[in-house]
Amino acid sequence: MYNIFYCNLFKISNKLLDAELNTLPRFIQEQIKEKQNEDDRRRSLAGYMLARRYTAAFCNKKPEEIEFDFGEHGKPFVINGRVHYNISHCQNYVVLAVSEQPIGVDIEIVREFSALLAQKKFTEQEVEYIAAAGREGRSMQQAFYEIWTAKEAYLKFTGAGISGGLNALTLTAQNGRLYPENRAITLTYDQSIPGAVIAVVQNSDN
Repeated sequence: MYNIFYCNLFKISNKLLDAELNTLPRFIQEQIKEKQNEDDRRRSLAGYMLARRYTAAFCNKKPEEIEFDFGEHGKPFVINGRVHYNISHCQNYVVLAVSEQPIGVDIEIVREFSALLAQKKFTEQEVEYIAAAGREGRSMQQAFYEIWTAKEAYLKFTGAGISGGLNALTLTAQNGRLYPENRAITLTYDQSIPGAVIAVVQNSDN
């Protein structure tokens, strides 16, 4: 079981984000400031804003009481609460997934994709899933990003990040749906944001 929260950066004022920055621990402030791109700084800050508010609510704490740290490959976690969270962002959207168990989330806006990239990064069955979508009148772009986000969400779930490689998760297709070959995990898709694919990965016993 998990909850999804998201925000649109276009609807958050710089004043609010600046105020949020000043409440974060110094090491997180420095991490955000080191990002060279202003949009990346805003996305990162908005992610922490969401994480503090909703992990605090989950733990029945005040937002300022939540303490963050990072795993070996940079996966964030809450030190002082029985809660897990993961953040993803794409363009102007920032998405947060919160759960009692380890979780990974990834968002992508559906747009054109590279067939060459799919051939290089995906298995034959995954590539066939995209092709089948085209033959059946479904969106091939949607199919591509269903696979891509599932793999990214899995890497974030394990904490390996991009170092784990997209082939760490293999997907099988049945009746036009994707399932992890590793049945120890579950893959679900959230439809909260029109025009986007949001994949969530958790342990299968949740």
